[in-house]
Amino acid sequence: MPLVQKYLYCAYVEDVVTLLQRYKSEDTVVICHSYGCTIGTHLYSRLATSETLNNSIKAMVMIGPKAVITEHEIKGRAQLAKTPDWVVDFARKLDRMGGIHSKSVNRLLHASAGDDLRRRQLRWNKASRTATNDRIQSPLIIPKAGHQTMLEKWEHVTPIISSFLIKDCGMTTMDPAWQITKKCQQENKWSLKNTEKWMNTPIMSSPLGRGPGKFRAMKVLRQTDPDHSPSAFLAKHPEVGFIIDMSKDEPPYRTTDFEATSITYTKLATVSKIPPPKEDVERFIAHCNACWKEKPGVDIAVHCHYGFNRTGFMLCSYLIQEQGYSVAEALHHFELARPPRGIRHDHFKGELYLRYEPPKQLKA
Repeated sequence: MPLVQKYLYCAYVEDVVTLLQRYKSEDTVVICHSYGCTIGTHLYSRLATSETLNNSIKAMVMIGPKAVITEHEIKGRAQLAKTPDWVVDFARKLDRMGGIHSKSVNRLLHASAGDDLRRRQLRWNKASRTATNDRIQSPLIIPKAGHQTMLEKWEHVTPIISSFLIKDCGMTTMDPAWQITKKCQQENKWSLKNTEKWMNTPIMSSPLGRGPGKFRAMKVLRQTDPDHSPSAFLAKHPEVGFIIDMSKDEPPYRTTDFEATSITYTKLATVSKIPPPKEDVERFIAHCNACWKEKPGVDIAVHCHYGFNRTGFMLCSYLIQEQGYSVAEALHHFELARPPRGIRHDHFKGELYLRYEPPKQLKA
């Protein structure tokens, strides 16, 4: 490694250490990418040998240290993980025989490096700990991405990091669902502002899906609205055979108006602002399949409140599980059918990627 580069990352490590000393917290998470992984590795070694800094970082994430990981490297890592710590420690001691002129030091410094730098390198090498496997989670591989995975596959990386911070690091306030729910706690769903928003929302999506029967995403009906009430809907949409209501509360229309008509109404309540859990998705899919078995070829209209987020999540889940869409394809087709943006909450999109296209995990 060139001397200038060596001095640079040493300086970066010292800068981070200074910040950790100045702003003390046990909840700091360091996210490293590319060259930052080198800095993060040396920072970790530095903290592991310091009593005053030992608990100053809660977790560390390293992204993209390699563009391609070969099968040979995967097997080698698995074998290393099974090797007892004392064997690795003994091998390191052998590697450091010769002190500042050992293989351990010569592997990282040029032959012309001075003794002072060599002594520091030997000290850094000795600081490297073996017994850290219990604190290291298995690496994840993002499919079809190289070293610049944060640019190539940001839609995969972002939810993975968010999930790690929220679930593994306990940073619940970073959860978009938590933030949105807290923000909307006192919100009146049918206040003047939200009534205007509902009025400006398109009534119905275009047909969606590959089967003879299609999905139609729509906003919730209102009993007194001349264009989107039960009576108006029955008159305008003879192709619809079922309405699935995913809103949590009682809807602002009389569901009994659909009794003894061509449309069957069903309530499958879900919580707003939060991606529906797997059991709700399975319940939805089973119900839709039962509907099409009863009335083949009819359309199924689905609504939450505005028909974008929970509705979009459920419809995309069905397209992925039952009709073979990829996550990207399902999101794209829903966006085309339900403009202007399809699913609006990014954490709903991220959950689809985490649930249906999780990254490959390297086994230790």
